[in-house]
Amino acid sequence: MTISVIELNDVEIRVGKGKEVVLRSPGYAFIDKDKIELGSVAARQARLQPRAVHNKYWKNLNQEPLQYPGTHARHNADLAFAQLLAIYDQAGKPEEVIIAVPGSYSNDQLALLLGLVEASPLTIVGLVDSAIAAVAPTAGKGNYVYIDTHLHQTILTRISVTDQVVRGAVHPIDGAGLASIYDTTAHLIADLFIKESRFDPQHHPETEQALYDQIPTCLNSLQTLSEVSLEIQYQQTQHQAKLSRESLLHVLQPLYNKIADAIDANDSCLISNQTGQLPGFTNSLNEAQILPASNIFETCMIHAESIRSAGSGSNYVTSLPATSSPVITETPKQNLENTGTVNSTGQNITHILHGHNAFALHEGPVYLSASGLISIDDASTGHCCVSQQKGKVKLQTNGELYQWLTQQYLNH
Repeated sequence: MTISVIELNDVEIRVGKGKEVVLRSPGYAFIDKDKIELGSVAARQARLQPRAVHNKYWKNLNQEPLQYPGTHARHNADLAFAQLLAIYDQAGKPEEVIIAVPGSYSNDQLALLLGLVEASPLTIVGLVDSAIAAVAPTAGKGNYVYIDTHLHQTILTRISVTDQVVRGAVHPIDGAGLASIYDTTAHLIADLFIKESRFDPQHHPETEQALYDQIPTCLNSLQTLSEVSLEIQYQQTQHQAKLSRESLLHVLQPLYNKIADAIDANDSCLISNQTGQLPGFTNSLNEAQILPASNIFETCMIHAESIRSAGSGSNYVTSLPATSSPVITETPKQNLENTGTVNSTGQNITHILHGHNAFALHEGPVYLSASGLISIDDASTGHCCVSQQKGKVKLQTNGELYQWLTQQYLNH
């Protein structure tokens, strides 16, 4: 029997079967008269009908009344339960599930979550801390801080790796989530529209929604591009504005600093794939590695029996066996064929060349595949990642690909 995995991050709740992601559902709920719309459908109503849209019910998983309740939802737990039901149907009615949960959840919240799952058609066989699951297949021995961004907070988790991956202290940073990043970006873009065309997209619900709908694409593009163009149509007039990477990083830096200030200067940081895609985020960190998006699902496949609880799904796993062949190390270059990691401190590698295109490493990670393709926004399609932090260039891959990849791509 194949066990499915649900990763509870309200930016995008993912459901995986094996390494395949079969469902992505943002933590949004739209209470519409006699029904509840969930996920992306609800997110597209957030600026059109803000009183009817809720997105804090996973962070604040409790039974406190909603500010604007509806017939089918009185409190946050009702909305979470509705999304669990929708996930069950949309993911193909999985027979058994492991749920990866954020370390910020209290014991009361974990108990409530278990109660909701047990009242649903889902059959839970285990709970695992999502930070442990993300780190277990990747990290070598050492102490780390795992950084994962949610909608309304960024969660820092201290992790120790020996022969076991063990969770330590958990530090949620409220107000430093993706929602704040989107809001800050939206205000910047609105100011640009006002300056360039005397049009305020935040003055009308439909144009404000159109603005927010474009922000994810803007952030992805500005990982590598120096500027992007935006267009919003209102009353048969097409308004345009240009957003530069420099201006974006300037307004986002206080949010990034709020996270960086909670990390010691010498900490080695492991970053969730989702957090690693934020433009310029890793620049302020000392040692930072972006983890593959598939790690949590891989861990739950490998350690399913360790995570599985004795019938009740009540055990909460916060430590797991470490991988026997880590791929994140500080190994010198000459040993790369054995470890798959290069820490190039003596070379001035600045770009990745692909055909006639050069991708600047200081602007963010570049993902390579054995088929010769390059991606700047999708780590899941890459076989390795080349990144640069504070003058160091690192190639994360398996050893057997190293010679081919360096011959094909690396250039001083």
